[in-house]
Amino acid sequence: MDAWKNRRVLVIGGAGFGGAHLCEQLLARGAQVVVVDKAQPPPDSYLRLAGLAERVAFTPGDILDATATKLLVARLEPELVFLLAAQPIVTISNALPAETAAVNVMGTYHVLEACRLARRPPGLVFASSGAYYGATNTEAAIPEDAPPLAAANIYAPTKVAADLAVRCYTRIYGLRTAVCRWMNTYGPGDTNFSRIVPVSIRRLLRGERPVIDGTDGSNVLELLHVRDMAEGYLAAAERVAETGVSGEAFNFGSGAPLSLREALVGLIRAWNEVTGERVEEEPLITGPKVNSVKYLDIAKARERLGWGPRTELHAGLRETVQWYLKHRAALGL
Repeated sequence: MDAWKNRRVLVIGGAGFGGAHLCEQLLARGAQVVVVDKAQPPPDSYLRLAGLAERVAFTPGDILDATATKLLVARLEPELVFLLAAQPIVTISNALPAETAAVNVMGTYHVLEACRLARRPPGLVFASSGAYYGATNTEAAIPEDAPPLAAANIYAPTKVAADLAVRCYTRIYGLRTAVCRWMNTYGPGDTNFSRIVPVSIRRLLRGERPVIDGTDGSNVLELLHVRDMAEGYLAAAERVAETGVSGEAFNFGSGAPLSLREALVGLIRAWNEVTGERVEEEPLITGPKVNSVKYLDIAKARERLGWGPRTELHAGLRETVQWYLKHRAALGL
């Protein structure tokens, strides 16, 4: 804990779902947290609802503005920068490919340059994605050295480009970096209702059964609690700052793959336990069978960072359901 006390940390994209939980963990460890985002966190954000917005320093900023980003890093002189800002929505990436590439690729370069040119270059932890690996065709867990494959959306290649750039800045310029790759995260505060957990809870709140659309639910994935994700960022940052491990990518995941159908059955079961209702545990299935297996090999993070997922899925789903029930009015649900 003392390693973070009074350290100035910049969280770019800190008003978002993952960023807010990272801020919560940093504040609990005594860090001085500066959130950089394009706009003030909205009233329904986790940062607001968890009472974190008043405990961080907020600075408006847009990573598309290279000059402003350089000036911001130069003025604040952080010891560490967490770069979480991105355009992460797959459907938007396909509709607006150039705009997605501008944010996810050029925005990353702007932050890298700001760090490289700083008087005292800070360490940088970058939020990459399991989308880096593309459309895999293996039933085994995916290791960090797996090559990117052809992708089904524009989002994935933008993360590949940014991921490679971050690691290259270590090799070329000596910038201290770490790359964190995730698959599917869930937990309190996710207001992106294109994701399976929040959209399914919204349906349950409306008295509707969750739906699996586009597959029959047999496709294999994993769910990682957002708090475990935040702790993964911190584990990577500590190694970059303290031991010189740099320019490497790390996978973070649940270590417990399951089918999409199993995930939703677990969510409905958690809902029934929390609410006392008796919703049919089988989700509505509208799609055909899809041969898809995608989960990450987390052995490297366990061995090199001492990190491992700590939130058991059922407990995490119960906690998530309880949070949405508590904040239903604030979320407009």
